[in-house]
Amino acid sequence: GLTGIRREGGTLVIGAMTRMAEVERSPEVAVAAPLAAEAIGLVAHVPVRNSGTVGGSLAHADPAAELPAVVLALDGELVAAGPGGTRTIAAADFFTGPYSTALEPDEILTEVRLPVWPGGHAFTEFSRIHANFAVVAVAALVDADGDRVRRASVALAGMGPTPLRAPSAEQALQGTSGDAAAIRAAAAAAVADLSPVGDLHASAETRLTVAQAYLRRGLELAVARARIER
Repeated sequence: GLTGIRREGGTLVIGAMTRMAEVERSPEVAVAAPLAAEAIGLVAHVPVRNSGTVGGSLAHADPAAELPAVVLALDGELVAAGPGGTRTIAAADFFTGPYSTALEPDEILTEVRLPVWPGGHAFTEFSRIHANFAVVAVAALVDADGDRVRRASVALAGMGPTPLRAPSAEQALQGTSGDAAAIRAAAAAAVADLSPVGDLHASAETRLTVAQAYLRRGLELAVARARIER
């Protein structure tokens, strides 16, 4: 009972034990949450996606993993069950630190609920070797109203102890035409709020430089797709 993909009105529901490969290939996900399908295509290799589950990745809460950033960008909800019953946890409250979540010791994750986003999407990431965890990853969503950006949502992985939202970038892009100057300004605003820690994979300075470049790429693609959707 912990597997499966279904649509409930404006929400896509994915069982926690659903294999990543199923989500990646699902026609329903391609329509309702294409950001998730695109991100999963960058997770490791096909054999890993054939075995790894959506809930496993989220409960593991690696700060460089793709799916936590996707769920955060989509304002998703995670449903947990334990002896006391079930409860729903907002993605913004679910990730509490590296490999740490709001799940209690006697709870399990049962499903993920993703609101359907009507506009454009993009998931971009940089890793030193293909299929490695990302040094920096960007999940971007843009909803256009005519020639203006009505709203935007941006989340990053690899830039802190948890996946991070970039509200400054979202606010900087909202109401603009989504042109190159607006996207550059949004990427710069996001980076100004970040304080990553350097490690063996990249220094803090490198992460900030890469993040700004991949934010631009992600937002450009999300804006272009939003215009096609319109």
